[in-house]
Amino acid sequence: MSLQNYSIAQTAEILCCYVGFLEENLADLPHQKIGKAVAFDDEEIAQIKEMFRVRPAAPSARAASAPPAGAPSITQIRPKGARRTG
Repeated sequence: MSLQNYSIAQTAEILCCYVGFLEENLADLPHQKIGKAVAFDDEEIAQIKEMFRVRPAAPSARAASAPPAGAPSITQIRPKGARRTG
């Protein structure tokens, strides 16, 4: 069994976030404190990812918030302003 610990900088790179985010939210994130050093292992990183996972609303909730009749569908919406051409 191999155990891998990661520093704050390594964890930030794995999670694609800023080191400052981890430092500012450390009290609310699963981590290890070894002496004064902070470390994260694979399980803790997975737990952090799960804490911030965003899931779309359930289909019944989406139906309740459907656009009003006559509103354009998402496929009909186009960006405003000048468009660049090749």
